[in-house]
Amino acid sequence: MASPESLCRISSLEGGVTHVQLSGDVDLAVELELREELSELVSDGHKRIVVDLSDVSFIDSAGLAVLLHISGKLRRGRGLAVVCPDESMRGLFELVGLNLLFPIDDTLEGALRHLKPRRRFAPRAREPKEEHH
Repeated sequence: MASPESLCRISSLEGGVTHVQLSGDVDLAVELELREELSELVSDGHKRIVVDLSDVSFIDSAGLAVLLHISGKLRRGRGLAVVCPDESMRGLFELVGLNLLFPIDDTLEGALRHLKPRRRFAPRAREPKEEHH
């Protein structure tokens, strides 16, 4: 069984994005550890996470369930993006509809585009209304 340390490497990217690089098999054997690791990141205030599956050779329904769980914790997926260059693995995400809940891209650069902070515009100053006497 893989340990969380060998399964995932966590680093910070520009713009406050947390990069979680997974490797090996993401399956039932590592599901609990991975769920705890990612949940802890969210609890610690990480609001935008990219999960990189570039070095993952296999993912099963338990691994997909972890991503679904984290997506729910991150404001309905708006804080999660997944890198998945493997076409057949991306097909699995599409088959179960996870691509409708959070973006799945084949490159890190593409995934990061989905996590750019949204600009919040200051409300426009209102001009004082003229008083009619």
